[in-house]
Amino acid sequence: MNKVDQCIILMAGKGTRFLPATKAVAKELFPIANKPALLYHLEECYKSGIKRVCIVISKEKEYVKQFLKHDKNLETALKNTNKMHLIEGLNKIIDNMEIDFVYQGKINGSGGAIMSTKKWTKGKPFAMINGDDLCIEENFKVPAIKELIDVYEKTGKIVLGTKTFPMEIMHLYSSVVKGKEYDANTFEVKQLIEKPEKGKAPTNLVSLARYVFTADIFDEIPKCPKFANGEVRYPDAVNILAEQGKVVCHEFDAKYYDCGNKLEFIKCTLDFALQDEEISAKLKEHLKTLI
Repeated sequence: MNKVDQCIILMAGKGTRFLPATKAVAKELFPIANKPALLYHLEECYKSGIKRVCIVISKEKEYVKQFLKHDKNLETALKNTNKMHLIEGLNKIIDNMEIDFVYQGKINGSGGAIMSTKKWTKGKPFAMINGDDLCIEENFKVPAIKELIDVYEKTGKIVLGTKTFPMEIMHLYSSVVKGKEYDANTFEVKQLIEKPEKGKAPTNLVSLARYVFTADIFDEIPKCPKFANGEVRYPDAVNILAEQGKVVCHEFDAKYYDCGNKLEFIKCTLDFALQDEEISAKLKEHLKTLI
């Protein structure tokens, strides 16, 4: 069984929910306090033992590459003012990770995004991060991707990251039909039901954010139906593989934020700002005046 030491990050989408801002800047580069989601994703990979990453972008997001390169003029200015600590975390990622990019030529859904990385993955298993979804481990716990990699190493199967959501909103998400229990947080996946009828979700386990795939996914995506807009969605391929007993799910411990949702992005930004010792006290006072 091959080790999982590579990850793809999907961020080719247009970000229409954040227009007009996303006309100029990818939402994955929006600041969450002073760091963008993309940097948090890369740090999660690094802490999980992944040193090889492929970021799926569109031609319109070519500028994302610049964020992950050294800026000599900026670094000189920061050195001269003793402020290099401001970009030490970013430079650590730049210097210690192999970061590649592939283009999703047609914006043909999540299935198309994954297929664009087939050559890059070299037939080996790979982790996957949705660019919109931030997962932050707390109190020195294990990063979400590392949890899923550990499950893959025990089972040899595709691993879907999950979180428990209230039953009353399950009609908005993908509900997992569970099979055999491996442990309290890990189950065989029988099926994914996309946006089940309200009140009829089989479980309140939602598949989202983090995944570990085997190369089998590339064989099944081309067999999946295309939607009217030309999109192919990887959950259809997951269901084919689940029928073959090749998929498990694991509820990861890390805190989850849907940063592709305007309200949740603002909540996330507030949470991070309230943890910032430099501004938290004054921010709390300001929030009190609004309530």
